[in-house]
Parts: sequence; structure tokens; C-alpha cells
Amino acid sequence: MTAVFLMSVLFGLACGQAMSFCIPTEYTMHIERRECAYCLTINTTICAGYCMTRDINGKLFLPKYALSQDVCTYRDFIYRTVEIPGCPLHVAPYFSYPVALSCKCGKCNTDYSDCIHEAIKTNYCTKPQKSYLVGFSV
Repeated sequence: MTAVFLMSVLFGLACGQAMSFCIPTEYTMHIERRECAYCLTINTTICAGYCMTRDINGKLFLPKYALSQDVCTYRDFIYRTVEIPGCPLHVAPYFSYPVALSCKCGKCNTDYSDCIHEAIKTNYCTKPQKSYLVGFSV
């Protein structure tokens, strides 16, 4: 019985290391510009989930780049562009945003990701909302 229990624990740990729960997840964001009359609500996908990581005991002796932990980030993505309604002629009404196609556990790349520890809690509209009217891929 003890050998079966030990093998089950080892198997569970091995599967836990091999599997991550980092997947494209539906997300609703609200887009508005100060100069435009309306707010636009957009449904997209972002990368979210859990990645296995370890806390290294020898932190004092390692270079800083060796201490970064894996995060759930984009593997493949595309950009979509929408037009914000109610913008004056002198304001560009277009807004581009990423759509996650697939995700991975890895280092956060600041070239295309916002690598913050806490999500911004102001994802709401302060202006009247309009339906998603115009959208096209760039």
C-alpha cells in the first residue's frame, strides 16, 4: 500500500510539472479616448493561468536574470483594430489590441506584454457605451 501511495504522489508531481494551466481566456475590456464621445466594449482573449515555478534558495549568489519567474504569456497572437465612435476629425479613432491565439509559460517580454504584478482595477467605461461597430485585422 505504501509503494502504491508513493508512486501516485511521484506521478502527480511529474504531471504537475509537465502540465500548466496557461491558456487563452476570454476578457472584456473597455476602450475610450478623452477626445471621443463614446466608450467601446471589446471581447478578446488574453493569456491567463498558472505556471509552475520554483523559489531558488541561493538568491544572494545568483545574478538577477536567473531569479525571474515564469509567467503565463503569449505564444501566438494577432492584432485587431477597432474604430472608436464619436471622435472628432482631428483625432485618430483607431485602437489596436492583441488577441491571444495560444499561450505559454515563459519570461515576460515587455516588447508586447504588460508585465505587472497586479491587474488594473479601472476596466470600466466613464462615457456612454457603443456597440462594437467596425473591426478589422491589421
